[in-house]
Amino acid sequence: MEARRVENVAIIGGGLAGLSAAFHLVDIAEKKRPAEQLQITIFDKAQVGLSGASAVAGGLMHPFSPRGKLIHFGQSALEQSKVLVEAAAKHRPACVLRDHLYRVALSDKNVDQLKDTASKYPELATWMSKEDLHNHVGIDCLGGLKLSNGCQVIHVPTYLEGLLEEIKMKAKDLTNGSSVKWEVIKPNDHQELNQKLKSFDSVILSAGSGLLHNHFIESDSLPVQLVRGQSIEIGLSTKEKKSFIENDAVLCGKYISPLPFSTQDTDPQASTMQRYVIGATHEFKNTPLTAPEVIEELRSRTYQFAPHLWDEGVIDKITHGVRMQSNRGAFGRMPIIGQCRPEAAGTELNHEHMWLFTGLSSRGLIYHAIFGKWLANGVLHDNENLLENEFEQFDWWRRK
Repeated sequence: MEARRVENVAIIGGGLAGLSAAFHLVDIAEKKRPAEQLQITIFDKAQVGLSGASAVAGGLMHPFSPRGKLIHFGQSALEQSKVLVEAAAKHRPACVLRDHLYRVALSDKNVDQLKDTASKYPELATWMSKEDLHNHVGIDCLGGLKLSNGCQVIHVPTYLEGLLEEIKMKAKDLTNGSSVKWEVIKPNDHQELNQKLKSFDSVILSAGSGLLHNHFIESDSLPVQLVRGQSIEIGLSTKEKKSFIENDAVLCGKYISPLPFSTQDTDPQASTMQRYVIGATHEFKNTPLTAPEVIEELRSRTYQFAPHLWDEGVIDKITHGVRMQSNRGAFGRMPIIGQCRPEAAGTELNHEHMWLFTGLSSRGLIYHAIFGKWLANGVLHDNENLLENEFEQFDWWRRK
């Protein structure tokens, strides 16, 4: 039987997952069916880069666990994410903040683990002794890894802006009538949203924790947990950072990462103030930690690596996001992709052809591109079996 034609796709949620899906829908169409029309509408509660967990993500892109183990699909996922970052950087070069980052060892056992990582993956990880890190980076620790060759620090909101611009540009190369639109919606108004979705051939649900918060799907229909993460943004005069890390990103159980310089022309300190983000808490309770509790937790976990930042810096604000974290399985925490059956998900959205792309959690940057590519191929060909060709256990989340 001939596959159903998919020419008009709705994507609910324009963060890392949603924009990866959109990019690959256009990319696959451009390569395999350039003469056919493709229309994509991305629905989100705010403009690009301004909402959801993606908007406050730490931005440290690499394929390793805290113990230095290469995550499942790690190297191929990194390569695919690099493609999307390069595409976005054509429009927003400032989205790439650093072309490397550091992971420090937290114990003698961790030293051995990270040295093993450097031995197995020398193209990505270089061991640095405690003397090297102190002399070259200004970090006092037991030693650690320099991660590079695609491992990088991304300012995610700027990256999303650039990626959306690239997607729209690529759509112009398709046949007349093809387009990519962004539409701000009220996510709780299901009646209005259902009315809008009637005109689409397929719908991709990629709103992360918003899928549960807005009752697009029921909380007990997926093997996930919601995790709140709070981070602080802190500024430090460039005159005061003499013994602090040289504007580099550090993974240390938590993370310390540079932010772009202030772009407010009216701020006379903008050119002399370096900003950082320190994160993130890992909260499962319904009641969030208070601001003093957030500061105390993050300070206790990062002070030894950046004392000048804490002693001389000025806390600007506390940001927060809620991630949808998939349960740990045979391959670690894997994203959730596949067709969404309304009767199984208990969804209040009324559409016959819905797909899920969620559960990226803290590995959004490393996994969004490769899983988005697989999902987009399945959606465009209206064939979920294509996902199995890439990841045999892609439907792990359906299995009890």
